[in-house]
Amino acid sequence: MFARCPLMRRVPMLGEAVEGYGFKVIVALGATNLLCRGVADRILTGQTYAMMIDRYGIDVARYQRLSSISTMGWSIKAFTAMLCDGFAFLGYTKRWYMFISCVGGAAFALIYGLLPAKEASANVAAAFIFLSTWGKANVDILSEGHYSRLMRQNPKPGPALVSWIWFWIMVGAIIATVMNGPLADAGKPQISIFVSAALQAITCVFYLFNWYGEKKNRVLRSEDALFILEETRKERERFRRPAHDEPVIGLPQDGGATKGKKSPQRSHSDEDVEAVAVDEVHRDDVHVPHELVQLPYEDGGDADAVADAEAGIYYGKPPVPCLFGLFEMNTEVILENWKIFVYSVVMTCAVIAMLCANILADTLGLLVACFVVSTICCCSSFWALPLVIAKANVFGYLQQAVYINIASPLMTFYLNSYNCEENFPNFSYSFYNTVAGVIGNFAGLAGVSAFNYIFSKRSYRLTFCVTTFAQVLGGMTDIVIVKRWNLYIGIPDHAMYIWGAAVVSEVCYMLGYMPMVVLLSRLCPRGSESVVYALMAGFSSLGRSTSASLGAIIMEYGLPVFKMREDGYRCGVENLAWLLFVCNVCSPPLVLPLTLLLPKARICDAIDVDGKALRKKVDAEMVAGEAGALPSSPTSAENTNATKAQDDEAKREAV
Repeated sequence: MFARCPLMRRVPMLGEAVEGYGFKVIVALGATNLLCRGVADRILTGQTYAMMIDRYGIDVARYQRLSSISTMGWSIKAFTAMLCDGFAFLGYTKRWYMFISCVGGAAFALIYGLLPAKEASANVAAAFIFLSTWGKANVDILSEGHYSRLMRQNPKPGPALVSWIWFWIMVGAIIATVMNGPLADAGKPQISIFVSAALQAITCVFYLFNWYGEKKNRVLRSEDALFILEETRKERERFRRPAHDEPVIGLPQDGGATKGKKSPQRSHSDEDVEAVAVDEVHRDDVHVPHELVQLPYEDGGDADAVADAEAGIYYGKPPVPCLFGLFEMNTEVILENWKIFVYSVVMTCAVIAMLCANILADTLGLLVACFVVSTICCCSSFWALPLVIAKANVFGYLQQAVYINIASPLMTFYLNSYNCEENFPNFSYSFYNTVAGVIGNFAGLAGVSAFNYIFSKRSYRLTFCVTTFAQVLGGMTDIVIVKRWNLYIGIPDHAMYIWGAAVVSEVCYMLGYMPMVVLLSRLCPRGSESVVYALMAGFSSLGRSTSASLGAIIMEYGLPVFKMREDGYRCGVENLAWLLFVCNVCSPPLVLPLTLLLPKARICDAIDVDGKALRKKVDAEMVAGEAGALPSSPTSAENTNATKAQDDEAKREAV
């Protein structure tokens, strides 16, 4: 491509990414994130209010329940990741799963848009929103797993690739925001749903022709097994263990199988690779399990498979065919990650339980479901994950759950959906969704930039305390508008909403969101970053859904808003200010005592498996490296002594 068009090499992000990974995969990743994750997903979720309130005619309390379902699909993407890694379909762990997800997600969105415009359609529509969103979440996590492999093989262009992907996600979000408002004002929000279905279906082409360039499952499993053996040898040399002359079974002595190849990539659920390597180097000899034997390679449909077939070898335990060869079961992946697999199943069952409770249960049943699901998921987290990761995981869930979401009555107030004669702001969808939405996106970017300068060298605990109070202040702007205090001081509703609710609230939200993102990135173990991150992000997403359910419970029990009376009047908002005060001001500080679950470390610090900061040790190594005297890799005893000394010094400082 660069030979025919040299100027393409100078295009920001594109030139470097294409040079590192190839034209087809870069185009496929960019188009998929633009069409599916960017436009299609934002259109589908952004029109939920207009579809439910205006088209189906449900009341505010009912929409408060159903609104949480639109994000539940993102809570179970870790289950998809584990399922796909454990059971390859038609020889691939991602390709055909993404194809099915796009076809199914588009079909569910199409049916959702075709449902009759009556109140009885709302519950079925909520289920279709969940299924369509789940399809988009599947494409997202499997794409992340694929390009994480690419970046492991060739790390240098990795930042350009990530920037390329997020550029198109942001472009898609802006396109969706601009599209949703006018269509909702025109009374035709279902057109947006049809567009979402079409865009999601278009992305199937990239998987049908394998523009991602995914290798077959047997090739990847063989590469991963070989990678473990290579890492074992490197670790032996690093720990200065004696090398052995005898060849390792399954490794050709002439290097024929690895000639011309870079270090193989690992899948996002290949866990404990480093642990296996370290265990091997401390043994008296290198013993390869009997599964890692030289086997004939039977598959010749892939270029890599042909190369291995010519070499006549296969590394690792071969996948087990099942269901007449439609699936290949990767037993090693399942056995090594069985706890995470079980936890992802528990998460999936919890999401389905919350889905059913929001649609079918009464108020007490929904409250019981929230309590049971929260208890089981939090306890399972401590069972399945390392302690420091589990504590951060539970904190992330509870932080989202206690910031109770009551978007339903607030949107009804701003948009005056019931055409009430009271003094409401009477915003249009074009202003509320499009103008304020675009401004809010830019405000969020400003919040992300400010976070790096303000909190990058502060502790996690202090940062979460400060950002929690910032979110409380941001939530008070809605109370000012609801009480109409802004009109008393001469500030119009549109100006107050843009600079208050849209800008201030969005900046405060991003300031509270960023430290958790950084913490998750710090804690995810190498070799299983994507699946652990998906678990933690999914649990946090479930927390947001739970917060909407809690908002519905509060509205139904004690603070009803826009409730239909016997005389037909449904414009009562006398409880809205109190509802905002309870949910946005009183509830968020409840998470402050739980900051003790977070590691006692700064945001810029590296964190070990016990949640302790390695700041002083890293700083000492940096100084030594600048002086040209960087020490060799420390032993475990030295690490223990360094950590103990740091703890002792911290205690003395505290005294």
